Amino acid sequence: PFADVIKDAKESKGLFAVWQKDEKAWIEIAPDQFDKPLFFSVNLASGIGESFLFGGLMGRSHIVELRKIGSTVQLVARNDRFFARPSTPEATAVAEGFSDSLLASAPVASQPHPERKTVLVELNALLFADIPGAYALLDRAYRQPYAFDARNTSIARTRSSADAIGVLVNAHYAVSRLVQPPPTAAPGAPVPSTPTTLPDPRSLFLGFQYNLAKLPDEPMRPRVADARVGYFTVSRFDYSDTRTLTPRVNLVKRWRLEKKDPAAELSEPKQPIVFWIDRNVPLRYRDTIVAGVLEWNKAFERIGFKDAVQARIQPDDADFDTLDARHASIRWMTTARPAFGGIGPSQADPRTGEILDADIGIDPTRLRFARYRLADSSMPSPAPASSPLGFPQGDAHDCRIEDFVAEDRGFASDLLAVAGLLGHEKSLRQALADSGQPGGTRGAIVRDLFGGKVSDTSLAVLDEVVSARWSNDVDMVD
Repeated sequence: PFADVIKDAKESKGLFAVWQKDEKAWIEIAPDQFDKPLFFSVNLASGIGESFLFGGLMGRSHIVELRKIGSTVQLVARNDRFFARPSTPEATAVAEGFSDSLLASAPVASQPHPERKTVLVELNALLFADIPGAYALLDRAYRQPYAFDARNTSIARTRSSADAIGVLVNAHYAVSRLVQPPPTAAPGAPVPSTPTTLPDPRSLFLGFQYNLAKLPDEPMRPRVADARVGYFTVSRFDYSDTRTLTPRVNLVKRWRLEKKDPAAELSEPKQPIVFWIDRNVPLRYRDTIVAGVLEWNKAFERIGFKDAVQARIQPDDADFDTLDARHASIRWMTTARPAFGGIGPSQADPRTGEILDADIGIDPTRLRFARYRLADSSMPSPAPASSPLGFPQGDAHDCRIEDFVAEDRGFASDLLAVAGLLGHEKSLRQALADSGQPGGTRGAIVRDLFGGKVSDTSLAVLDEVVSARWSNDVDMVD
């Protein structure tokens, strides 16, 4: 019976009621929620810091349906890329020609509720599978047979709101025996390797944020992309008319902006674009990021929108996740090696191109060393030798020559940049070389001006230089 399954469980009301007890959770599905389109997304909440498995990275999204087949509930991704006008022979042909995809399934866990007629499905059974296909990415990156381990996978958190639910799954992947690289390999041939960021390369956890949300009540009017202008697009294939050269249709990915006052030359939008600055962004950068977001309002004002874009700081005690389906965000994405300065993926309604969510990632490794780009072309040092068990011998990060090259070049770049500035700014140069001022005072000026803009090593050298006595300011710069 329904009541027996959820006895002593805690309920969270929302789009779907979620019941949780100990390590298990259930979703309550009403009869009218089956066979209805929903927005489903998977985002990577935590990763391993390399091979593009970065915590905070946005994943794939689909339009899905919950389908009840006998005593089984299926989570099915609809194939909306191929379509034709509804209720036509062409639509029937498209439905017969292109398959949907099963993402997950689980047995019904209860009898229908005596009054609501709802049924329960255990989220553990539904989501404890490799739905994102991470095994394939791990296989491509390391040539190791990592497999999903349901026994050591757990639900870390569930959240439910009026229009969405989110479930954070801490998924375990493991390999019992690491494949060893061959003694010799053909040039360019892929060879097995292991992650360098793990305590034990045989085991790793990936945090997947699964989101299920309502779609817009009224689909946004799509805008066909113009090939003469660069857009991010959603591609669909329209088989309604055989007279067109190709069935491919490219729709612009864009936010839905509608004026509160359509008659006004400048109007606020009904729903602004809100970017949440994730609580993992360091305090010192938040104001700058907010200012950068708000700068876009100048562009939107030219097309009649006032305050179209907003930026808000996620509170430390917020009851929502920025990786859910309802909060566009800007996040700090810590990596072991710099892969990008910033990345801005988005998820859109495939039927219209309407952006439903976006999560911008900033790689702090790039910010720490803007000069790192100088080392990108350096020859990488060979991977550390592996022990018979596949573990790196010693610390894999101890002997990477490009790190030292980057540091040396960064130091030189700092000093050259400061020397160039002092060469142009005579008054600043004279103030720093003024022996009439205590060395500590001149050092404080250096720290105020260049602190956070150059490396700690460079700052210490500059402090020492300006604290010395100079016959004239030009000598100091030379």
